[in-house]
Amino acid sequence: MTGKILHKVVGASHVLKPVGDVRVTQGPSLNRFLVQLAETDILKSVVVDLSEASALDSTALGFLAKIAITTESQFGFKPTLLFGHEDIHRVLDSMGFHQIFLILQSQRTDQSEMAELVADQFSEAGLRAQVLAAHKTLMDLNHHNHAEFCDLVAALENECGQEPAHSSAAKGCVA
Repeated sequence: MTGKILHKVVGASHVLKPVGDVRVTQGPSLNRFLVQLAETDILKSVVVDLSEASALDSTALGFLAKIAITTESQFGFKPTLLFGHEDIHRVLDSMGFHQIFLILQSQRTDQSEMAELVADQFSEAGLRAQVLAAHKTLMDLNHHNHAEFCDLVAALENECGQEPAHSSAAKGCVA
């Protein structure tokens, strides 16, 4: 099943629900949510419900990490992340998400009254820049992720014509 991102606002709380196989193609939708989140004045909670996600690629994981980091830095709390499948939990744990999310197991939740996030038009270069930013975020979470994504980030920086950033190739790719 191809993926989609559902969203619902309840008062000053946001519920984000990635469903199915969430890949790089949903990056622009997640980026739009991230921009809206950063522009929010009052936020009481953020819940990311992965109970119906069957797979998440590293770009989607990077965007989720950026959402957690933005929530913590701008509003002073960790968002809650719900998982339904143990394999998703293993991926979250291996990426160090327990450091940036409150992670809880959940059963499937109601999708009613949730709208699908729609991305603005984007160029290939814009998508590549979003993928690069998402992977840099993952790299910055811990040493394991740094070693895992260093070569990819260096290659993306080269494709984007960017100088290596402090968190990627400039530090060297050492396992």
